[in-house]
Amino acid sequence: MPGSRKRWIMIGVGVVLAGVALASGTLNPSKAEYTAATMTVTRTDFQVTHVEAGEIRAAKDEKVVAPRVRGQLKIVHLYPEGARVEVGDLILQFDREQHAQEVKDDAGELEQAKEDLRKTLALQGRKRADLVMQVEQSRASRDLARISLTKSEFGSPVEREEAKIKIENAERALTQAETNVEAQKIIDRVELANRELSIAHRQKNYDRSLSDYERLSVHATRPGIIVYEKIRKRGTDRQGKVMEGDVVWGGTSLLALPELDSMQVHSQVGEMDVQRVKPGQPAMIRLEAYPGPVFAGVVRDVSPMANELEYAPNVQVFDMTVDIIEQDNRLYPGMSASVEIVIDAVAQCLTIPLSSLFRRQDRPFVYRQNKDGFEPVDVTTGPDNGIDIVIDAGLAEGDVISLTDLGLL
Repeated sequence: MPGSRKRWIMIGVGVVLAGVALASGTLNPSKAEYTAATMTVTRTDFQVTHVEAGEIRAAKDEKVVAPRVRGQLKIVHLYPEGARVEVGDLILQFDREQHAQEVKDDAGELEQAKEDLRKTLALQGRKRADLVMQVEQSRASRDLARISLTKSEFGSPVEREEAKIKIENAERALTQAETNVEAQKIIDRVELANRELSIAHRQKNYDRSLSDYERLSVHATRPGIIVYEKIRKRGTDRQGKVMEGDVVWGGTSLLALPELDSMQVHSQVGEMDVQRVKPGQPAMIRLEAYPGPVFAGVVRDVSPMANELEYAPNVQVFDMTVDIIEQDNRLYPGMSASVEIVIDAVAQCLTIPLSSLFRRQDRPFVYRQNKDGFEPVDVTTGPDNGIDIVIDAGLAEGDVISLTDLGLL
């Protein structure tokens, strides 16, 4: 049984005995022989603590977020919360029907663009062949015109003039045929560039659709346990843990894979107490599921900015994080816990119950036992924790004091 509990049981018994003595008329502070509930002043380690409720979380975890894809994201499968996963396990699945159709449509458009390229290449090949044939024919006509011009040297002037005209026409036809070939090459290059650009565009669409489709199935990349995140439910103002059937936005954090070798308590401190809590203060953590063990911790940080309590908008609280120094297999994310922060500590000091300290004209005093009964003794007090108080001066170890106000008897 803890020492403080024993003390209060003894105090309760003493008070009962004092009540019995008072009822019998034997408790008279002016007489040495009366009886009263008492205690012996001893030295002990003293602590002033502050207790808050909180939740166990991992100091580090891997967040699983909804992929940023086109279209609606509806969750159709979730790995059970708290279950262990191994690398490769399917932990999150979104509805893929819409995206499967997009992959099919984009694949069809890509194949059509490639088919258009093949047709274009075939048509261009035929056109180039025709133009090359025209060049050859024009060159042959020019060569024949040259032969005719040579023969005309022995003919009439009219024949020579006609031969010159024929060769000029043949030269112009050859030049035009060669120009047509070069022009067609330019046209073909532009058309091919457009076809290739169309293919690249449709390839990009297909690759994105396929990537979106594949990203709708999320597999574990590291072993661990699954923790569901809280999200704002679509179409409402309320928050709740993610569940199958939820429709979410891309980029929303849905699951976490915590690293269990480093745990924390996340809690909140009211504005009346936040000045008392500082980083570096020791803490004791107790689990709601396991009342027995107490884990050592230390305050990591307290937020400098206040937030409104979710269900009490007029109440201001400050987020607080407490590192758990120890490692234990019983510590799991999401567990409820209480964190007791040591605000002040005094080693081996004199302490008495607050109920045994009395005031008269703002002067603190106690009733100390002597050989004749009890006498009021002024004391100098130190910090208190709401149950006990430190006595800096006025009492010595071994003194016996009354637990009841003898001035009221």
